[in-house]
Formats: sequence, structure tokens, C-alpha cells
Amino acid sequence: MIQTLVIENVALIERATLEFDEKLNCLSGETGAGKSIMLDALSFVFGGRSERSLIREGADYMRVKAIFVGLNSSQKEFIKNEFNIDCDDELFISRELDLKGKNICNINGEIVPVVVVKKICAKLVDIHGQSEHLAILNNEYQLHILDLFSKTAENKLVQLNECIDKVNAINRDIMALGGSEQEKNNLIDLYSYQIQEIENAKIGEDEYEKLSAEKKEMSQYEKINEALKLAYESSAKSSFSDSAQDKLNESIKSIMSISSINEHYAEIMSRLKSVFIELEDINDTIYTDLRNNVFDEERFNYIDERLDLIKSLFRKYGGDYLGLINYYNATKEKFNNLLNSNERYNALVKEKEELLTNIDNIQEELTAIRKKSGNLLINKIQTELQILGMPNARMDIKFSPIQERYSRTGADYVEFMFSANLGFELKPLNKVVSGGEMSRVMLAYKIVVSSVDEIGTIIFDEIDSGISGHIAQVVAEYIARLSMCKQIVAVSHLPQICAM
Repeated sequence: MIQTLVIENVALIERATLEFDEKLNCLSGETGAGKSIMLDALSFVFGGRSERSLIREGADYMRVKAIFVGLNSSQKEFIKNEFNIDCDDELFISRELDLKGKNICNINGEIVPVVVVKKICAKLVDIHGQSEHLAILNNEYQLHILDLFSKTAENKLVQLNECIDKVNAINRDIMALGGSEQEKNNLIDLYSYQIQEIENAKIGEDEYEKLSAEKKEMSQYEKINEALKLAYESSAKSSFSDSAQDKLNESIKSIMSISSINEHYAEIMSRLKSVFIELEDINDTIYTDLRNNVFDEERFNYIDERLDLIKSLFRKYGGDYLGLINYYNATKEKFNNLLNSNERYNALVKEKEELLTNIDNIQEELTAIRKKSGNLLINKIQTELQILGMPNARMDIKFSPIQERYSRTGADYVEFMFSANLGFELKPLNKVVSGGEMSRVMLAYKIVVSSVDEIGTIIFDEIDSGISGHIAQVVAEYIARLSMCKQIVAVSHLPQICAM
């Protein structure tokens, strides 16, 4: 049970401390008295949504602390085994939120994620708000109620989900082997084609770069030819005009005439001769390049087509040469595995069929458990509804099979059927129930389930909505009766409930 709640800087509250009784506690007051703030604070410290707008104006943070006492052995074992948090009979939970949105959760002195707080508090507190009136109209929630009432259903669901996890793992393994026989053959054909396409291309490691450079040079044929021609005509000997070679020859003759005068001029003449020899060599090279610079259209077209092929394979299989080779090696490995996968594939298929048969059996057993416990649940709820002023109320649970072969919640689609008056046929609960009837259905359900769950505290947020008069007195007596075995925190406008 909750012993103490400390609220700091939440909405209008600077600081408040509430001490709760182990039985019935009522929060009442007119609109604006702060009932919703208390519920927001409780929801916050139990791991609910955190809203920075709840921080009191002028404050930097809000903090809520809750002290639980009287934990039973099952709750203590759950907290210890699941989260490695030591606790005796007391549990101290604190949660803080600042203006930057930073959350700090603390359990018995240890900082923990908010999800841990949420999971632990789900074992300690049941908050029934207005939204749960709507939740019970949902078929998935109705199935949850049914399984919550039946303790053995939970074990079957664990077994079911373990089998489903194994089937999913096998499906992944089968897909890695190529899937079904037809899918596998399709993959073998695909991999074979891809391997053959890469092998036939025979792409060299740096072929793409070399061909690209060659194509670039060939594309500049005319420009290169003109430049070589002009360079040769400008520097080589010519009978039509003075060339660089002619000018250099004249310079050599001029310096030669004074070379005997001084060693310095002899050195200049030697250097000029070296330049002349180098120029002759350059001219020979240019001349050779000029003769060899012939545009080969056939070669150009070959390079163009080859580059297109290489680029196409790069796009399909890895982006570049290294990616292509990696893809080729990986595909060849998968191809070889597929060719040798028949034995492994057959073993997986056999194992999967055995698991599916086991799933079918578990789901049949689960359906039988649900129908048996469902009858007991409905009978108990009907008994409580009669006491709650609905003597002619009738309920039933309609079972239908789901379309899929299996699901994690079993093979059942359930609908809670309801009729409040004699002479009216049973119809889905969400089609016929009124607001006041819904409050009593929920209260009857809470009373019935409270006998089988271990949650010590129930918070009712205006469960008395839509009722008044004599029925309000009956509901008040029921809540008081429930508080004999559970701690109840009730937000209520009814004086009958507050008087309890």
C-alpha cells in the first residue's frame, strides 16, 4: 500500500505531504480544488507521462516521492529478480523532472530508468481512470481481462510465445537458405546469373581508371595534335622560318667566337650545346608523338562500350571495383550454400511443422481454459451486478477464431456480450451499455478480479460517474467492502462514498 506521498512544485502545489490509510481514502472537492493535480502526481511518480507544463510557475523542477509499505513476498521477489533491487517491506520511489525535460527516477537509493518504475508500480498499483471505461469496450482488453482472471492462461501464453519465437527464428534460417523450394530455385537462378555476369565481364582491378584516362585523351585528339604540330614547327629546324633550334645554333656560333678569351664564355658555350642537344631530343619526341597521334575510332567506341558495361556492373553490385569483388564473393558463397542446403532445409521444415502442431495444441488448451474461466468470471460479475442494482443484467463471452493460424495472444477473438434488461438479447458490450451501467460493470469486475490479483492498491478516478441515489449508496458500500482487502484511493463527488 501507499503510505506517504510527497509533492513538490507540481502545478499550484509548492509542497504537500499526504498520509494514506491502509483501507479507504477519498479525494473530494469542487472543480479546481486540486483533485486532478493529485492524480497527475500519482501517475507521474508511477512512471506515467511527464509534462513540463506541470512544473509550478517560477520553479526549476517538480518532484514526487511515494513510500510503499507492506509488500508481499511475491512483489519483493519480482523486484529483486527482475531488477536486482533490494527491498524489505518498504519501497521508496522518487521521480524528478526539470525544465529541460531531464528525468531522474530513484528506487531505494538507486537511479533507474523510468520504464523500471513503470513495471514495478504495475505490480503495486492499479489506476482505474475514465479511460478504462473505454478500454473495457476494446476486444483486446477484454481478452486481457479474461487472461488476468485465469492464472493458468498466463503460463500457456508464455509457452505459446516461446514456440512463436522459435518459429520466427526458423523462418529467418529458412529465408537465409532461400525460403521454400521454389524460392530457393529462384535464388539459385538469380545468383548463377549474377556470378556469370561478373565473371564474363573480366574487369581488371584498375581497368576503369585506365580506360577513363585513355578515353579522356582520345576525346582531346584535335587539341593535342594542333599543340604538338605548333610546338614542333616552332622549335625544330625549318627552311621556311627561323626556329628555336636555328636561333640556338646562332647563339652557339656567337659565343664560340669568344670562348677562347675566357673560360667563363667557354662554359656558356658548353651549356648552350647541352641545351641544343636536349632540344633536338625533345623535337624527336614531339615528332614521334605527332606521327603516332592517330585517332582510332574503333578503339574509342570499344572504350566507350566497355566503360558503360563496367559502370553498369558497379551500380548493380557494389559501387566500385572492391564492392563488386565483395559482392561476387558473398554471392558465390550464398550460391554454394543453397546448392548444399537441402538437408538443412528439410530439417528446419520438419522442426517448424512440429512447432506449429505444438502451437495448435497450446492454443486449443488456451481456448478451453479461457472458456472455463470465462464462465466463472461472467457468473461472478453477474452476481455482483445484481447486488449493484442490476438484477436482470446478463453477460456472456462470445468466442470466435482469428483468421491467422496463430498469434501471440492465442487463436481467440472475444466479445463481452451484455443485456441490462429482461427481454433484450445479448449484444456486444460496446453497443448497449450506458455510462452508469459501465461504472457498475467496471466496479463489479474490479471486485471479482481483486480476489485473484496481488495488487495492493486501487485508485478509482470518479468510478461513480453517471450514478446517483440508491445505486450511489450501493456503490459506496461496495467500495467500502473492497477496501477491507485492498487499499482504495477514490476521487469522488458522491457524499455516499466520502461518508464511508
